Amino acid sequence: MARPYPPSTRATDTDRSAVLALLDGAFTDGQLDAAEHDLRADLLADARTLGDLAALVEDLQDATPPRPTTSIPTGSTPADPATRARRFLLGTVVAAVAAALAAFWFVGREDAPAEAAPATATVDDVTALPPLVVATPDLLTAQGFAQFVEDYRAKFGDTVVDDLTIWDTYAMFTRAMPQQPNREIEYSYNYGFAPAYDPTTRSLDTPTLDLADVDQVALARLLADAPSMLNVPDGEIAHISVDPADRSGPASIRVVMTNEFSESGSLVASLAGEVLRTWPYGQ
Repeated sequence: MARPYPPSTRATDTDRSAVLALLDGAFTDGQLDAAEHDLRADLLADARTLGDLAALVEDLQDATPPRPTTSIPTGSTPADPATRARRFLLGTVVAAVAAALAAFWFVGREDAPAEAAPATATVDDVTALPPLVVATPDLLTAQGFAQFVEDYRAKFGDTVVDDLTIWDTYAMFTRAMPQQPNREIEYSYNYGFAPAYDPTTRSLDTPTLDLADVDQVALARLLADAPSMLNVPDGEIAHISVDPADRSGPASIRVVMTNEFSESGSLVASLAGEVLRTWPYGQ
């Protein structure tokens, strides 16, 4: 009996064509707007595995390979954009499960050994690094942060940044260009990495931070304790920033909470999770 390959299996052109057909159908029936469709279609060429392809469609309704006789069910309605975004940017565990399911949908081949993933190469020019297609996790969790650090290391070969700010579905960071410490480039992280701006001048004494120094267990505890420390009514974590040591103090993590009324509170902690200062709402 034919069984599917695992999500780590390298994708074929036939698999990519099937996913493109799904994206076209999702655009036609209103699940994706033109920009979303074009972005995901562009990423198809860089998707190397069945798991990469699964992440492109795992939030779509009826995300299965199209059949000639298949039609859109009468009365079906696409999810609203906010719901689609939440589905699309799931946490790491859920994304992995979805990738496994999607791999079952995409292929039904006889057993065969999976091809090993290529080793990450280190290059001198950051702008020349090949795209790395990843399923963006919920970054405002310790698990999401850990996945970001892992993806960052796979992309750049290190975990050093000048600065980093994380929202729920994307992150922005600045880093020096390899072999050019007087040049910096700002990147975005949202379903992969992409330069946000052209390289600019960078001071040679710009402080840096190694993300590997962040105690991820302590970060999980810090995020869990933030609501009780900051007292924001019905608040949620809005963003996390990680800053290197400078004249104003040691390297730190800042957590900001807010609610629908823009009521907010924040805290600053060390990379080891020690709370250095809090600004609770209403105080």
